[in-house]
Amino acid sequence: FQGAPSRGSIHRSGSPPPLRSPPPRPMAGLAQLHTALGQKGIRRVIFVRHANAVRPDLPLPDEDRAMLGGPDAYATPHEWKRDDQKRPLTEKGKEQAAAARSWWLGYPMRLEEKRTALVASGARRATETLQIMTERDTCVPILMCPSLHPAGIAPTMEKMFSTMGYGPLQKFLEPPEGAGAITEYAELVVAELANVVEGLGAGEDTLAVFGHAVFLNAVAAYLVGAVPGQAPLPEAAWISLSSGQVEVLLTADLGEAEGLLLEPSTGFSHMHMEG
Repeated sequence: FQGAPSRGSIHRSGSPPPLRSPPPRPMAGLAQLHTALGQKGIRRVIFVRHANAVRPDLPLPDEDRAMLGGPDAYATPHEWKRDDQKRPLTEKGKEQAAAARSWWLGYPMRLEEKRTALVASGARRATETLQIMTERDTCVPILMCPSLHPAGIAPTMEKMFSTMGYGPLQKFLEPPEGAGAITEYAELVVAELANVVEGLGAGEDTLAVFGHAVFLNAVAAYLVGAVPGQAPLPEAAWISLSSGQVEVLLTADLGEAEGLLLEPSTGFSHMHMEG
């Protein structure tokens, strides 16, 4: 949209009137998630990128073929998503996930695992990372949030990722379509996460979300109101970051088996192995 005309501008008869940019509209999913996190007593959310996974040009598990290529090589985004979700962790990825337990259980997390709700995208590499990092003694449910894997639901965001690759969210905000694409995708995810949180039982105070780089960054930034042009956070926001912490979040390059920790009491922390 064009901006609103300046004072004193003239609208010529016969030409369409200048378009005004509408104010950001409140996003139902974002408000719903903030409300659900508060009502359920969630005191922190950790977004975890999966560990190193088998490349898509290598054979898929139990199949004598590799993936066909990127999304454009498939008839539908859903067919590509089906294949992409089959990719397992490599041996390196398994070692990364095991090593990541040091920050998962250490300071500042000091996780009480029985109080942690586990959520994954549904991709094998995300659930395998979750299983190794959490290493539960008892069988616990893994809650699914399929929109964490963006195939077929966020074409603009996917296209940017396919051309720009990995990196901090800040570089995805540079193209003109960047902020809008991030907002559109993240709103879908937070709406689904809100439904997950609303269904949690009593006693869980940590939400651990296992998914994919850049896309997790997008959801985290949207949750704290850091995406330029997005609607303001709800009045009773679950979390609000300082401008300095927002800058750190937007420039965080989320590596394999690393996490983005959000806590209302302390703000944002980038969780990773030391050294």
